[in-house]
Amino acid sequence: MRDWKKWLSGMTAAAVLLSLAACGGSAYEPGYQPVNSIGGTDAPGGELPEETAPEEETAPEQDTFPAETLAETAAGELPEEIHVRPAPWTDVEWTVYECAYFTVEIPAGWEVTWDGNAERLSWQAMAPEGTYAGVSNIDHMSICKSEQTAGFLGNPFWLENGTVQEYMEKLYSGTTQGFTVHNGCVPENLDEIQALRPDKRIQDYQALYATYYDTAAGCDGEGIFSAVVMEAPDLILTGGINYAMWEVNGTLAQWAEFGRLGDWAPVLAHIVNSFTYTDFYIQEWINIFNTPWGGSSQIGTDPDPVMEAFEERMKDDTIVQEKYSDMIGEYERVVDHEDGNIYRAYNGFLDDIGTDQQRFSPITDEQYADGYVGWIDK
Repeated sequence: MRDWKKWLSGMTAAAVLLSLAACGGSAYEPGYQPVNSIGGTDAPGGELPEETAPEEETAPEQDTFPAETLAETAAGELPEEIHVRPAPWTDVEWTVYECAYFTVEIPAGWEVTWDGNAERLSWQAMAPEGTYAGVSNIDHMSICKSEQTAGFLGNPFWLENGTVQEYMEKLYSGTTQGFTVHNGCVPENLDEIQALRPDKRIQDYQALYATYYDTAAGCDGEGIFSAVVMEAPDLILTGGINYAMWEVNGTLAQWAEFGRLGDWAPVLAHIVNSFTYTDFYIQEWINIFNTPWGGSSQIGTDPDPVMEAFEERMKDDTIVQEKYSDMIGEYERVVDHEDGNIYRAYNGFLDDIGTDQQRFSPITDEQYADGYVGWIDK
């Protein structure tokens, strides 16, 4: 008796067990131009034009936060004078979304959409407008092997080679531009997934890191895209058309704004790991396939290997990109030695709080790859 529940759960969970092979990236050097703090360009002879210099009596007083103020602050708490805006990936309040087929935990304000039934279920959890991040999953698809069959059946596309990269490029061709796969690997649990479906050979099993431009959202994105492509039995239709199909299982995408996938990874992992099929879904699956169902209704497991490999692969580029982003946004990145948190602070923050304090200091180049938990505003 085939363990269908274990199979479907395994197909979906497989995508979050993936580990991407690290590969190098070519870093770029932004063109830094010397500027002064008033005019934005170098003044001839290194001196400011007389009319641009503010009169001494009109210069605003700077707020300062002396070392003793910081010393009096309880450990792990910021002085009241320092205004912190938490980053959205660290300031998450979880809520439960429920429907007939599944439940899933999402951050408050996120939206879940879904389509299908127990024969083919797809769902998506997306961040609210103004934040670009999300997760999507399709538990099962059948895709034609030829253009002729696809046209006959009215399917939107076909897979000639049956690879995960070909599938993802076609799946996202209508919603993205410049969908570019930079890296991929065969996950370590391939044999485990094959054992769940011994009757169908795995054609391809990949986890891919890709970048793209999202035409609907109007921003650059990056994500990890994974799926299992398996052989399916061929059928001969009337007229001699070979009804040859691929079976694609466990399609999973985790994405965020370019440069922020590593920051959003724990949130996206929590969403995936919290997904659970309902008893109604299980019963409908039994009715459709007339097959006993067993096993857990949980699909998730620890996706950390995916993000660890991604972060290592992008480390050099991330350092350069983050330093360039700080320069353009006029931030200086600092570490709070009381709790280890990293913040993007306004330029001049360290000067304002005083040179004698021991709590905050500039971060090292390596720490640019660690992300940040919020902003320190003036």
